[in-house]
Formats: sequence, C-alpha cells, structure tokens
Amino acid sequence: MRRRLRAPALAPALAPALALALALATVALVAGCASDPVGESQPPVAQPSAAPSPTPVATPGGSQPIELVGLWRVSGAEGESDQTWLRLEAGQFQLWRDCGMIQGSWNAGRRVFLAVVIGASGGCAVGAPPEIPWLDSVSAYEPTEAGWRLTDAAGGVMASLAIDGAPEPIDTAAGFYAEPPVIDDSIRAAFQPVPALPDPLEPVSTAELLGRWTPIDAPEGTDAQVEFRDSGSWGGSDGCNFNGGRWAIEGEGEMLTTSGFSTLIGCGNVPVPSWVASARLAGFDRDQLVLLDVSGTELGRLQRAD
Repeated sequence: MRRRLRAPALAPALAPALALALALATVALVAGCASDPVGESQPPVAQPSAAPSPTPVATPGGSQPIELVGLWRVSGAEGESDQTWLRLEAGQFQLWRDCGMIQGSWNAGRRVFLAVVIGASGGCAVGAPPEIPWLDSVSAYEPTEAGWRLTDAAGGVMASLAIDGAPEPIDTAAGFYAEPPVIDDSIRAAFQPVPALPDPLEPVSTAELLGRWTPIDAPEGTDAQVEFRDSGSWGGSDGCNFNGGRWAIEGEGEMLTTSGFSTLIGCGNVPVPSWVASARLAGFDRDQLVLLDVSGTELGRLQRAD
C-alpha cells in the first residue's frame, strides 16, 4: 500500500526567482512581438498574465476536446467586443480583437479547459502581453446548441463560443490564422486518448500534488524543481531555466498542463519543466511522483522536497 501524502504548505522560495525571470522574459517577448509577423518565425512563450482560478472538480462524462478545434466568435466575455474570435488548434490559440491578434497555449480534457496568454501582434502588442481576466478564469467547458460555454471553477459562464464569421486578416499575422484550422492527422494525434496508468502506479489527486518536488537522483548541487500551487499554476526550473503555466488533474491520474516562456541557457541539469509540460498522466510509485506522456512513456520521477 502507498503511504498517503499530505499536502504541505507551499514553498515560498521559488516565487521571487520565478517572478524575476518572468519579468525579464516578458520584456524580451514584447520587443519581439512588435516587429515579427506571426507565422514567419516561431513565437516565444510567456507566463500566464494573471493568477488562474483553482482547478475544478472533475465530473463523469464530458466532451472530446478535439471538438473544440475551430474558429469561434466570442460572446458574453467581459471587455470583449462583437468582433472577437477565438481560434483553437492543437495546443495553441489565437484571440482576434479589433487591435490585432493575441497568442497563447491551451489544453483540455473531458471537462477541464486551461489557457495561458503568450504574446500579441499588430495593435494588440502594446507594452506587456495583454491581460485577459475572463480567459485566465476559465477552467472548464461544456457544449451548447451553438457551440461551447467556457466556465470558471464555480460554474460561472466566462464566455460563449459559436461559429459565426471570421476576422479580417492583418499584416502582422500569417493569413491562415484568419481561417479555421484543418483537422488532420497531426491534430488527431495531439488529442489521442491517454492510456490507463500502468501498474503499480496509483493515480495522483489534486491535493496530493500540491507543493514542491525535486527529481529523483538529481546531480549534486542542482536546483531543478517544480512547485504545484493551489491557484492552479505551476512553476519550475531545470537548474538554469525557468518555466511555468497552469495545471489540473482530471479522472484517474490524467494530468493537463499549459507551459509558458522558457529561457534557453545551456546546462547539464534535469529537464523537470519539460516533464511537466509534456505530462498527461501522473501516478505514485510508493512515495515517488511519476510523470508520463500521452503514450504512457515515463518522463521522470520526483520526490517531495523537504
């Protein structure tokens, strides 16, 4: 039998370092987005613009997340006009406004929906990456006759999505971004169902995952780690580079994450943030936290930090 773990107090030491790294990353991102048309080079990735809501309680049933892929007109979202569209493709979104386009990453399960802003182009790229409070609050989705409702953890409707028109193309974004994504084999592969947790792993709960974790058998002196917060955000380091995003647990150890900006300092440390960003399953092997990808292949093992 696995010893049940208690969720300890969150470690405060990681937050200041992450805040500094993310502030520097945001400055670099804004400088790049203002001059580089989207689609001509790979856009950088940044951290969430605001603290997300706590993860929702998973419910039975739900939808197939690949059904969310498309180009949707946004209605009922605070601060948005009737000329707002949300384009969802595999792992990336584009939010079209009158000012231009905002980019980000997203992930979804049967009910859970997570998104994080990356940057912007056109007239939307002014100062820091735009904050979208309604999108930061979204943690679940449900079908409607016209499309979808995006809701917060309490079930409040943050926005409705429906197929209705398309945005006008802009000079700072590749033209295909103003059209619905084509669902091909690569998109189907991105949304393939995850397998069951392999034996002898036991599924992780949200409460058990909270706190700070370090890799098993890490080289001496490394600062590789990850912290899962009860706000629904995570932040971590491979020992040189920082990353973070949002996370949720749904079903029997099914893990959903979004990831943000990562620095690219070369080092020989442990790629813990990459494990988290790629994880689709999380289970316990006794007291060891095991992260696995969408195919059930083990990514890495962690232990709770002292």
